[in-house]
Amino acid sequence: MRKIQLGGLDLWQFENLERETSINHFVSGRSSNRNGKEFTLSYSSSPYREEVQHNRRLLATAMGVDEAHLYFPSQVHKTRIVNVTRNTSKDELMETDALITREKGICIAVMSADCVPILLYDTKNNVAGAVHSGWRGTVARILEKTLLEMKRRFGTEGKDLVAGIGPSVSQESYEVGEEVVNSVTEAFGKENRLMIPQADNKARLDLWEANRILLREFGVDDSRIETSDLCTVKHNQHFFSARKGDAGRFAAGIVLV
Repeated sequence: MRKIQLGGLDLWQFENLERETSINHFVSGRSSNRNGKEFTLSYSSSPYREEVQHNRRLLATAMGVDEAHLYFPSQVHKTRIVNVTRNTSKDELMETDALITREKGICIAVMSADCVPILLYDTKNNVAGAVHSGWRGTVARILEKTLLEMKRRFGTEGKDLVAGIGPSVSQESYEVGEEVVNSVTEAFGKENRLMIPQADNKARLDLWEANRILLREFGVDDSRIETSDLCTVKHNQHFFSARKGDAGRFAAGIVLV
């Protein structure tokens, strides 16, 4: 990933997705707007609704879309996926953690503050996807379900996909308890190599590799998967982290142009 300036905002982009001329995309940071205020995009993270609305308006302008066509789901760590069109209402995005679209001029985005934001682009069928995958979503294989939904609706195949795994908590910073350890083992098998055992039946979990596995299983080549390698805990000056006590949320989004 690299930092860019777009529409007056300081944003981040994946280098592999940046090369695709039929899309635009972004990952925001906590200081994307240079006015000194934290650039949160979640209404639940700030008592100042007008400020969040202003931030979203700035982001829509930077992405070249109408504010009404900037879509954020109401995330609940489940596996509901919505195909977004211009007729999709905001009410249809409740309890949703992944969005897909084949309509131009619609920016689909997910918010994060440690969970893994994933952007997808099908270069053959011109389909975009945005996925929010924390540990619950990862063990429930929301990314796999999103890929299968893209295949069902639009014919997406792994060989045609480009994927970006965004800033999120790294294995080094992510110690989880026995419940998560058992869930990961059930989802990925006993020999999953996703966890470094710790004392008291805890482990350090690698969400990045878990989602890379799901992409590979769908047939996406490693050369077309870019991982930001930016940890929200270790790089907390750039990105919000719930584990560090932040209320704010950054976002990752993609639009077909």
